[in-house]
Amino acid sequence: MKVHCSKDSLLTGVNTVQKAVSSKNTLPILQSISLKAEGQKLIFTATDLEIGIRCEVPAQTEIEGTVVLPAKLFTDIVRKLPDTTISLSSQEESIHLFYYNSEILLKGYDQDEFPLLPDLLDPTIFSLPTNLFRKMIHETVFACGSEENRPVFSGLLLEIDHQNLRLIATDTHRLAYRLAEIPNPDEIKFSGIIPSKTMSEIYRLLKEDDETLAIRFNDAQVSFQFGSVHLISRLIEGQFPNYKQVIPQTCETKVYLSVRDFMESVERASLLARDSSAGASIVRLSIKDNIIHLDHTTEIGRIAEQIYMEKEGNDLNISFNSKFILDVLRVIDAEEILFELSGPQGAAVIRNIQDRNYIYLLLPVRTY
Repeated sequence: MKVHCSKDSLLTGVNTVQKAVSSKNTLPILQSISLKAEGQKLIFTATDLEIGIRCEVPAQTEIEGTVVLPAKLFTDIVRKLPDTTISLSSQEESIHLFYYNSEILLKGYDQDEFPLLPDLLDPTIFSLPTNLFRKMIHETVFACGSEENRPVFSGLLLEIDHQNLRLIATDTHRLAYRLAEIPNPDEIKFSGIIPSKTMSEIYRLLKEDDETLAIRFNDAQVSFQFGSVHLISRLIEGQFPNYKQVIPQTCETKVYLSVRDFMESVERASLLARDSSAGASIVRLSIKDNIIHLDHTTEIGRIAEQIYMEKEGNDLNISFNSKFILDVLRVIDAEEILFELSGPQGAAVIRNIQDRNYIYLLLPVRTY
């Protein structure tokens, strides 16, 4: 392999695929990046066998070929290179990097041992606007669980049905639901659980100038293609919980309040939990008349605040994990929210007043 490209192109390649490099598997080949010179492009590939990312960058190719390099070391070297044209020349399992009058030799691995990204057999193809999908990920992915022994909750349920596109995430303590209406002339249907790592990577890699996202899927895998990036991921096996059954259809109390005021108040209360040994930061809300009394006490102090709001229905005392509240307030793009409450022990629902297609459900903490 002999190829020439800019430092920026090399940096784009390693930064795009680096999150697919295995951080847990001790096999060196899974902690590597494959570089393939083909035509007038350099193709970067990395995989941890659960997610694979491929990225193409422009290059001037003299001799086509492939080399597999240790990901972390190669990435660190690329970041330290000068801002000039870099020439790469491979010899067996090693590569030479030439710049100005300098040279770096880096030893790699046998390219035959590098796992190839699988091609989906008989995939169904679906396209949608990237800005919409990126927004949907942003509003839901934070509600995924992280426990490895319950993989179903570590992913997001993606559903395509008629003109409806849904994205749902839950860790059993909360649930984020986003619905969007999309054109679907071919009446494509899909339902699959996609790992949160995959969705977070799509969110990170999508750019504003990527107009269309192509989704390909079968029963076991899903792939996303946008711009010069191709990402493929396994689907999580298992039954996602019936989210329709857990979303309350009625409530006893409705509260309309400012996103900014509520978020800033809860953030101040959370400060007292930084040095607390009590675990989760709990905020107690006393809803009476047109005021929410927010109270939080730890061994290092206490905060008591009042937030003015509009209320319909019963007065109520209820407590929540402050992180679960802050997570949703930070992604809602609106000035006001509607807080629907069904008693001190019932599930609460937060709605975006400006977009009724978004629902966030959270369970209270029993303190009263």
